Amino acid sequence: MDVELREAGREDTPVLLRLMQLYLYDLGTIDGWDVGDDGLYGTAALMGGFWTDPKRRSFLVRVGGRLAGFVLIRDGAHFAGEGTREISEFFVLRRYRRRGVGERAATRVFDMFPGKWELTELTRNVEAQAFWRRVIGRYTGQRFEDVPRPDGKGQMQRFDNSRR
Repeated sequence: MDVELREAGREDTPVLLRLMQLYLYDLGTIDGWDVGDDGLYGTAALMGGFWTDPKRRSFLVRVGGRLAGFVLIRDGAHFAGEGTREISEFFVLRRYRRRGVGERAATRVFDMFPGKWELTELTRNVEAQAFWRRVIGRYTGQRFEDVPRPDGKGQMQRFDNSRR
């Protein structure tokens, strides 16, 4: 399966906002979130920093030329801070899940940015926890840390691919 990763630009904001609704809907089904009175999950403010903050980058994922998801990354991971990068949001449309698309997209992003990485998942998002353990385990040859998040709200994986 041909998985492409393209860095998104400001002109891709509407596409990312629409995909973000699908992503937030998926998360909402796990954590019991309600949609707002406007029929939306979250706000456009979720994406704002990805165009103004030089530490943030966003990528669109395509399969065979068709839109399949997104990857949002940030320098300065939430818990580890400066010097560690994180995938802050990661989404693959259901149609492309369990077909290797997510793993290919993730490993391409990791390869693009060698160094220290931190990923976190919410407590109830056990599918994401299993996905990241499997992907990172294969990517690092099982050389990664898998620990509870410091805030007690889920799980965290850390690894360093700078010597890969």
